[in-house]
Amino acid sequence: MKLMNKKLLLEIIFVIAMILIAIGGYYYWQKYYKTAPAATAEAPQTFGEQISEQAITNPAEKIPQTNPYEAKTNPFEEVKTNPFQDGYKNPFGQ
Repeated sequence: MKLMNKKLLLEIIFVIAMILIAIGGYYYWQKYYKTAPAATAEAPQTFGEQISEQAITNPAEKIPQTNPYEAKTNPFEEVKTNPFQDGYKNPFGQ
């Protein structure tokens, strides 16, 4: 009869331990694996929606305004081309 009581006691302890592990696992799962609320999450766009947005937009609206007649054609206008021009002054010359 003592053997039966020990076996029953071990089975009860095992069942209680499994229930506690299951409850702890549930709370752990809820704490670390929460999903984003549905109200803040946006539905991803389908391929058709992406294509229709690209077809509606006009790519010519993004072109910068350039005028070839206002552009500087000589890149060396502002560059000092002779490095020795003002380097040495002759003390005996004018």
